[in-house]
Amino acid sequence: MSMICSVLGLSPSQIKAVRATPSLASDVAMVAVLDEMMKTMPPEKRQAFQQRMSEARARLEPIGPLEQALSIEKSWHMLHYLFTGHVDASDAPGNALLTGQAIGENLGYGPARLQDESKTREFGQFLAKLDVALLQARVNFQEMTRLKVYSMPGGPGSPAQHESELRAEVAQYFPLLQEYVGRMAAKKYGLLIWLV
Repeated sequence: MSMICSVLGLSPSQIKAVRATPSLASDVAMVAVLDEMMKTMPPEKRQAFQQRMSEARARLEPIGPLEQALSIEKSWHMLHYLFTGHVDASDAPGNALLTGQAIGENLGYGPARLQDESKTREFGQFLAKLDVALLQARVNFQEMTRLKVYSMPGGPGSPAQHESELRAEVAQYFPLLQEYVGRMAAKKYGLLIWLV
């Protein structure tokens, strides 16, 4: 099973509602993830999720429409490492992917984490100062493998080839994250981040 990271912007009123009823964080994550997954499910499998989805949507209706979630797939840990120089949560700037208020039920790899509006703004400002080339220059396949950064390439290929794969992944996912967080910060939203 993969550890896929999703990021979702929440309005201040949605943050307040999730804090008041933490189980809503799990509903938000389920609806955001399963909505995407259900598009590719065979009809008989999709049917099994319909009731759960209907119930979750009913519980979420009072908090209003949700933003579209951003999936940064398995690149979350690599990006965190490239932002902070750490593999675990730390107090380093740019650590928002692994920190925040734990909220709701265990989604498979722990509960979702909530970043309020000010932390989202700080993260957006941090990301705005970075660019793809700077992050790509920080990629060191051997060091990242030694530190057990999640989802390093394996199998045949040289370290140089693996570094090239990682640099391509940075070019794909960093701009998406930078744009999304910047947009949510401009709206004065917070972020809900989870792994499934």
